[in-house]
Amino acid sequence: MNGTTSRRGFFARAAMIGAGTAVPALVSQRADAAETSFPTNFTPQDISFMDQYYYGSLEIARGIRDTQVGAIAAAMEKAYELKSKGGKVVAHVNYGHYAMFAGAKGRPGQPWVLPEPGITPTKEEFAALNKGDFLITSRVDEQGKSLRGRGVYVVGVTNNYYKFAKTPPDGLVPRRMETSIEEISDMVIDSQVPWNNGLVSAPQIPQVKLCPSSGLAQFLVYWACTASFANLIGTKGKGSSSKPAEDYLDMAIERFEMIGTDRPKIDWVAEKWADLVLGKKARLLLYGRRMTDETYSPTGSSNMFVNDAVYCASSTMIADNYDNVADTITPNDIVVVTSYTSDHPDEMNVARRVKNIGAYTVSFGPYATDGDSSGPRLFKLVDDAFTCYSDESAGVITVPGFPEKVSPLTGLTGNLIHWMLTAQWTDHMARRGEMPYYWQGAHENGGREYGNAIRPLFLERGY
Repeated sequence: MNGTTSRRGFFARAAMIGAGTAVPALVSQRADAAETSFPTNFTPQDISFMDQYYYGSLEIARGIRDTQVGAIAAAMEKAYELKSKGGKVVAHVNYGHYAMFAGAKGRPGQPWVLPEPGITPTKEEFAALNKGDFLITSRVDEQGKSLRGRGVYVVGVTNNYYKFAKTPPDGLVPRRMETSIEEISDMVIDSQVPWNNGLVSAPQIPQVKLCPSSGLAQFLVYWACTASFANLIGTKGKGSSSKPAEDYLDMAIERFEMIGTDRPKIDWVAEKWADLVLGKKARLLLYGRRMTDETYSPTGSSNMFVNDAVYCASSTMIADNYDNVADTITPNDIVVVTSYTSDHPDEMNVARRVKNIGAYTVSFGPYATDGDSSGPRLFKLVDDAFTCYSDESAGVITVPGFPEKVSPLTGLTGNLIHWMLTAQWTDHMARRGEMPYYWQGAHENGGREYGNAIRPLFLERGY
């Protein structure tokens, strides 16, 4: 497919290969032998990798909307009840590369009613939780296992990094199979995340599910909970606990579907990525401004988009943090400038710099701020840009007593674009017989062995 392909033609073909139908269930296979070669006897994918990720994301969002709003409302009503009695309300919904930064304090639309810890909750933070307090968590920490016994009310959010009801008996490494999220929780919200994270099933790497969904799933739940809880606080317990969550999830689904209309453009940009990687040995580099004072040392990042792309379970090995190699950018590189605002100077300056060097530049994020796209904007400075259809200066839910709307969508919609691009680049590479290497989660059974075995092959080939 090239840049002249029409949307009508694209969607006609999409319908022929399964648009509007559910993506087939992803079946787990262990990597016991750390198989490094790509199979040669397989049936090529019928549904493009981009479509697999897109429909899988919609399935997660709709699943939460259709089945979990009641649990979200009940959990936030309990949080409000305990808060009204003087209890602390905290969140540990932050395990995973995207999740550790997505709820950062000070982010527009983050009212901090469900305050998150740093990258890892401290001993002191666990010790401060006592009878009558409330915790919503996507983690199964050793120190968290005793919280219910101390009288803390614990709401678990399913997360592929830890055992939950859908995890098969040998799915994760033994340590992660000892205790499930259900066992440490008073109630559980099912984020709809698959146990093995990725939403793309590639016949070329059957033991790994590609392109992660854990951040998207966790933060659809977290922001829906935030909207619900903020409304209870703002209305002094008299408002609805379910409608704000429903409204947030409805808007998320609507924005996801809007992004779906840009699949023809995503396809031809991804095809260009494949041309550059194979023709010029291009590197794939991502930039996004700092979101917290902490840095995740394996990636060198404190940005949700960049961190989710680099050294992450179910992510491609080619992606790297721009900040780690900024002094070595060449005209052969691909640089993706990510953003959740339309005109941040750090991101615009990087776009200008790499464009002047001659690198191929791509961005995703809002094109405007509350409808205003005048003046310098990131999307105007790159070769190809994608709107995330979320130009709100803060969140999307109006709540009495809060100075700005709560619960943003820019992170989730940007993340969807990022992984659809990555998935379709992988699709183009695979159809040319050049399947790129992906990380399998080290928490999965055989994942660390697989990563150790294929990393030298990636370093030799470059993708």
